[in-house]
Amino acid sequence: MEDINLHFTGDFHAITSAHNLLSALIDNHIYWGNTLGIDSRRVAWRRVLDMNDRALREIVCSLGGVANGYPREAGFDITVASEVMAIFCLAKDLDDLKERLGNIIVAYTRDRKPIRAKDIKAHGAMTRAAQGSDCAEFWCRRWKARRPSSTAAPSPISRMAATRWSPPPPRSSSPITW
Repeated sequence: MEDINLHFTGDFHAITSAHNLLSALIDNHIYWGNTLGIDSRRVAWRRVLDMNDRALREIVCSLGGVANGYPREAGFDITVASEVMAIFCLAKDLDDLKERLGNIIVAYTRDRKPIRAKDIKAHGAMTRAAQGSDCAEFWCRRWKARRPSSTAAPSPISRMAATRWSPPPPRSSSPITW
């Protein structure tokens, strides 16, 4: 389990930042002209937090007048249940991560045509934000090196589930050792 520790390495934060970056880009696209014709009632992309707060599951955002955007219903999910986290676990390398992030459907037009993250050019910045995590490079390098060429790579999560956990060694009698 020393290989990955999402909370203490800041990786949850990196994934949360990548996810919420897309949320901000969607809101800014709608506010600054909406050239793709996104229907603000059909934005499918929700924000995430590393916290489970029932009061934030359904919200109304962009209240406060014209300067704050167009009011719409939105909500928060938890980071570990986000689509970015799932893509992060399935990606084979950084190029695959970028491609998968670009294919995320974030909203629909009034004609119900899907709008993807790559349509608003968010996938590169999201990849860079996720790459800032300690685990992104680690997992991409590790699975690329260990992956047999004839089969698909297992995800880091399935690999972790298959690994037996062993308790840490017992502590010494003195509280601090140098």
